[in-house]
Amino acid sequence: MVAPAQQSTEILKESHWIPERHGRITELCQEVVASEDSGIRSLSHYSNGILDFVVCRTDRGPLGSTVADAGGELPDESLPGSRLLLCAQDLGGILRPLGTGDLMRTVVANAGGGLWGGRVKAGEFLAALTEKAASVETMDSMMNTLVSRIRTEVHGLPGELPGGAPDATPGRIAEQALPRIDFGTAAQQGSVDEERLRHLLQSHLNTTDLQYAGYYRDWTLVCVGDVFDAPELGPRFLNISVRSRRSAYRDLSQRLSGHLSRLTDALHLGALPEPGGAPVDRLVLDVQEGAVYVAWTSPSEFVVGVTLEQPQVGNAEIRLNHLTRALGEITARTSPH
Repeated sequence: MVAPAQQSTEILKESHWIPERHGRITELCQEVVASEDSGIRSLSHYSNGILDFVVCRTDRGPLGSTVADAGGELPDESLPGSRLLLCAQDLGGILRPLGTGDLMRTVVANAGGGLWGGRVKAGEFLAALTEKAASVETMDSMMNTLVSRIRTEVHGLPGELPGGAPDATPGRIAEQALPRIDFGTAAQQGSVDEERLRHLLQSHLNTTDLQYAGYYRDWTLVCVGDVFDAPELGPRFLNISVRSRRSAYRDLSQRLSGHLSRLTDALHLGALPEPGGAPVDRLVLDVQEGAVYVAWTSPSEFVVGVTLEQPQVGNAEIRLNHLTRALGEITARTSPH
């Protein structure tokens, strides 16, 4: 078997970097960036919000849209990750009342590339940037593995399945209970498309992976559905009622608006969208018990999805992507945009 090709890398270190504290972690990070398959431009490591080091590919060009800071190459390369770290801290705060644990992983991407951010443990954070849309999925997978390796090999902590379990079996829709579906003020009441939207939610939501989905136009709810009333999900609501969780996810969808602009600013430092495209195509907020997803069908329309099952985080996003594409197809004919 031919060994994977390796890319040349360099390590930019802050003055407090010492081998006893950072050496093994730096080696693991460098291994990921050096892999030709990763497509990662740079990978930054932070402790208690302070930058420790950045591992970069040596063949990188200037960052796509940023004006170089006067501080030099290290702050320039770490700038997207530093901004993502601040966004993740704020987003973790608004997700915490949902009772699904800490925010472990944030992925934000568009047609120009993507940013990945993840909590290794309390106070330790990694951020990675790729300038290639085709590399976002690989970067995501490799960074999930890297976090798990640092937790288990360096810190002696158990893994937390960021991104879900690769071998998790997705749900079978035919065996699931029908979801509860409501329509918002942006829906065309009584129209044929209302029935199509209802059918789409019924054919994608299930109790195993994708358990909630809401479709929005211009930040106004079109329709929303969930299977939270299913008996098998009862244990997921010991600390919060079904009604409260439904309200919380609707509130979250509205509160994301302000945070999205900051996420967009961070992403656009290295990944600009296509002309006329959505500034962000994909957002993943992966917590200890599941994940919240946002996927855009157009610059003004998006879908929010939720799973409460950590092993199913990957499968739930795949199903949400199928739902998003189908929604885009049937709403393109009737959307005012």
